[in-house]
Amino acid sequence: MRRDPALQRRAQSALIAAGDSWRSEPAVAAILVELDRFGAGEPIEACAALDSVFVRGDSRDELTASLCRRHAAVLAREPFGHPPFRHGFDGDVSTLLLARAGRAHLVLYAREPGRWDPAGAGFSDALRYEAVLAGSAQARVMRLAGRPGRIAFAGESLDLAAGTRLALDLSFEALQVLRVDRRLVALRLHRFDAAPRPSREYRLADGVLLHRSAGDMRSSRHEMMAALLGRMERREAAPELAGLAREPGDDSLRWQALRECLALDGAQGFRALSEIARAAGDSLAASAGALRAQLVETHPQLLEVEDGACPA
Repeated sequence: MRRDPALQRRAQSALIAAGDSWRSEPAVAAILVELDRFGAGEPIEACAALDSVFVRGDSRDELTASLCRRHAAVLAREPFGHPPFRHGFDGDVSTLLLARAGRAHLVLYAREPGRWDPAGAGFSDALRYEAVLAGSAQARVMRLAGRPGRIAFAGESLDLAAGTRLALDLSFEALQVLRVDRRLVALRLHRFDAAPRPSREYRLADGVLLHRSAGDMRSSRHEMMAALLGRMERREAAPELAGLAREPGDDSLRWQALRECLALDGAQGFRALSEIARAAGDSLAASAGALRAQLVETHPQLLEVEDGACPA
């Protein structure tokens, strides 16, 4: 194949054609049409084909049966072909992204046999519907149950097997697989909120916040861009970063932009920091105020920056 690239092109063409044939099958096409509507925000009850698969459970597994039928035959002939779906495997979990539309993803998911004892539980602003296709496992749903200011959890044990259907609000429910006896295979329908808050992970033992990350993929990409501009020392990007820090939006992205602006141009960054610290009602005001006080204590000359007397 290295000597003759045409062999690889032939394999890929065959797999792409198999994917196109699969998407054109009536049962699959109906689901993909409804995925567009669901991804735009329609409730699953208004999407009959999706509702049949993920809620009522009265649909046969036509989606995955035809997927296997179409692609397995091609892979038997072209074993070095690359499946035309985004996929991943970390040793325990396999994922195959079958389709994406708007804020919705349709994923084929598998977990290998084994045991797990999660120390934390993660939550995000999203809905998930799950249809178990094969295998057997023990799991639990952890639900946030604490009063304001104190995180606590309530757990519900579940047996997962072919035919199990789950509907989860991931803002306060987390599905945790504890033991898989026979490889667990499921279809997942996932939809993010239109304006998701950062995802959160809490320690089960005491409710301590372990990790936060951007809930919006776009914000996450912009955070990486801001960090890259900082690592590249692109000083001319400081005004844009200062503007991004001042704009209402994702706090994680704004804070990253502010940090990079401070590093690239101390004067512009400190003026943006002071403005945010003094803004009544700004969700970053307290954090910005604490950082400003720390910087002024270490570098008192920064106070001159706010008045324009000091260039940096």
